[in-house]
Amino acid sequence: MLAVLVASSVASAARVSDADAGTYEWLGPNQAPAGVFFKLSRSGDKWVAVGKLPHKDWAAISCGTGCGYVDSTDEQIQGFFPPRVLASTDIACIQNIAQAFCRLQLKSAPERASHVMIALVTGRPIPVLLRRVGAP
Repeated sequence: MLAVLVASSVASAARVSDADAGTYEWLGPNQAPAGVFFKLSRSGDKWVAVGKLPHKDWAAISCGTGCGYVDSTDEQIQGFFPPRVLASTDIACIQNIAQAFCRLQLKSAPERASHVMIALVTGRPIPVLLRRVGAP
């Protein structure tokens, strides 16, 4: 039964869209700003990401093969989040070989969206909370 709930939860989420484009700051422990920024925008039909470390300039955070963002599958999204989150939240993600960017909307408050970056190069998915700080 839980698998059915999880599958329907993921399937009901809308895709990451232009409304999710913007500038985000990584949040550290206790949701404290980390000074690391991530900017997501779209160029034609492709998602483009740039990053900024403290006291550094914006730089592309892409690499060669496998770095283009694609919609995450339901199975991939289920691997990023625990069942309790999947059951109560509509989730949409895009990802490349290194990371996923996800929008989460509680089913009880769909008008509010939050975003998270998922590190995928660590052996197991590691979420990084994001705070939106600006439009694209």
